[in-house]
Amino acid sequence: MENYSHYQKKVLDKILPPLERIDPYEELVRLSKLYDNLLKEETDEFLLNSFKLSIESKLSNLLNQDYRFQELSEYKEDHLPRVKDYIEDHYDTSSWDGIDGNKELTKDYLEECISEQNTIIDKTIKHMIPIPDRESLNVMQFVSDEFLNEYKYSSKRKIKFLNQELNKFKSSLDVKKKIYDNPYPEYFNSYGYEIYKDFTPTIKKKIVLAEMSFLVYQLRKDGLMNNDKTLISIFNFMIEEFDTNFGSATKLKSNITPELHLPIYKEIKKRYVSVPK
Repeated sequence: MENYSHYQKKVLDKILPPLERIDPYEELVRLSKLYDNLLKEETDEFLLNSFKLSIESKLSNLLNQDYRFQELSEYKEDHLPRVKDYIEDHYDTSSWDGIDGNKELTKDYLEECISEQNTIIDKTIKHMIPIPDRESLNVMQFVSDEFLNEYKYSSKRKIKFLNQELNKFKSSLDVKKKIYDNPYPEYFNSYGYEIYKDFTPTIKKKIVLAEMSFLVYQLRKDGLMNNDKTLISIFNFMIEEFDTNFGSATKLKSNITPELHLPIYKEIKKRYVSVPK
C-alpha cells in the first residue's frame, strides 16, 4: 500500500473485511452501510473497484444458496417442491378451482421463473440489502459483467427446461378450452363431467350405488368435483338430473373399494390429461 495516499489507505481499511470470520450477509449489510455513508459520492476508481470486489466476494457466497442461481441439476431437484409451495401460497387468491387452478398457478409460476432467469441474462436482476433507517440497496448494481456471465449460461439452460415445462401446461390448457363440456359447473370442475359421461356407460348393472360412490369419491379427490357440495346433495342431484338408480339407498356408500374401478377411471382420464403411473 506504499503508493496509496493517506486518504486511500484510510478508506480501503474501512472497505476490507474484519480479520475475524463474518457471515457473508452481515458483511454485505456492513458494506451497504459504508456505501451509503461514505462511498455514494466517491470518484476514486481504485476505491470503488475495491468496494465492488468486496461486494462480489461476499455476494458469490450468498448466491450459491439462492435458488435462482443454482445449476440446472439442483434447480430440477427443487422444482416440484417449489411449484407445490407456490400453489399453496396462491391458491386462496386464485380465481380457478380444482385441477384447473393447479394448472393455471403452475403456469404462472413457470412464467415468473423464466422472467427471473432473463433478468440474470440481461443483468437487471436485483438483490436488495436492507439498511436500518435507510432505503434498501441493490448490491447487484456493483457487480461486473464477468461476475454475472458465470451464471448466464446456466440461466439459458434453465429457461430451456422451464419453457419445456410451460409448453406442457399451455397445450393442456388449450385442449381444455376446446373440448370440455360442463353444463353443471356448480357440481363438476373442468373435465369432471366429461369423465362422468364416459364412465357411466361402462357400468353394466341397473343399481349403480357402488360405482357412483367410487366416481364421486375419485372426482372429488382429483379436484374435478366441487368439494363444497355435500355428499347428500350430490346424491340427490344425480337422482334428479340423471335419474341414477341407487336402489333403496338413501346416500352414497362410504366403504368403497377404489381398486375395482380405478383402472377404467384412469384409462378415461388419459383422454383429458396424462395420468402418472
